[in-house]
This record gives sequence, structure tokens and C-alpha cells, in this order.
Amino acid sequence: MAHERRIARIASRIREEVAELFLRDLKDPRMKGLISITRVKVARDLGHARVLYTVLGSANDRSTVSKFIKSAQPFVQRAIAQSLKLRVAPIVEFTYDDSIEKQAAVSKLIEGALAQDRAAAKAAKTKASDEEE
Repeated sequence: MAHERRIARIASRIREEVAELFLRDLKDPRMKGLISITRVKVARDLGHARVLYTVLGSANDRSTVSKFIKSAQPFVQRAIAQSLKLRVAPIVEFTYDDSIEKQAAVSKLIEGALAQDRAAAKAAKTKASDEEE
């Protein structure tokens, strides 16, 4: 088992390498600027690495990018193995990261609740001032 610092260092290197591969080596012009690598989770035994990515654009763009990543996975796997120079290279899996969308939805709900609270406080204040007169 690897130490936490080593796992974090390997995850960081995988993230950098995958981002560079998408920018530099994968030549599909539709993908430029659409894919963002958010983080990499590496298993404690260094046997697997899950690369989480987001897509800027619509659901159709997300579907296109998903197919693109699936077809590019063997190339990325080989490039990571050559780059890391570990005894055993981790198996790289790609997973769509919807945490940003979830955060945006929660923020929207919080803003809505705050707006309702402000409106209720304003109504109560107006009602109180009307009763005093």
C-alpha cells in the first residue's frame, strides 16, 4: 500500500498528463475547450485511477465527449503508463463529474430560500408599520 502523499502525487501527475493529452495529442477539433479534468482518485494499491471530468456545453456535447473519451481511453492508458514509469501502471477509468451541477442547484435553492425569507421579513415589517398607524 502506498502512503497518502505518494497517492496524492501520482493523482496529480495523472491529472496533469491527461489534461495535456487532451490539449496536445488528441486531435479531435470538436473537443477543444470542452473537457475539464476536475480531479483524479487513485486507489490505495495504485491499481486503478478514476479520472473525473466535466463538459462545458449541452447534454448533446456531454454525450459526444463521452464517446470521444471512451474511444481515447486505450491511448490515454498507454500514455499514462509511459509517463509515470511505475512498476504497474494504474488502470484509468473516466467518470463524468456532476458535482459542479449539483453545487449550482444547491446554490440556486439557497438563493431562492433567502429571497423568500427577505420577502417574508419585508411583508411582516410592512404589516407591523401598518398596524401602528
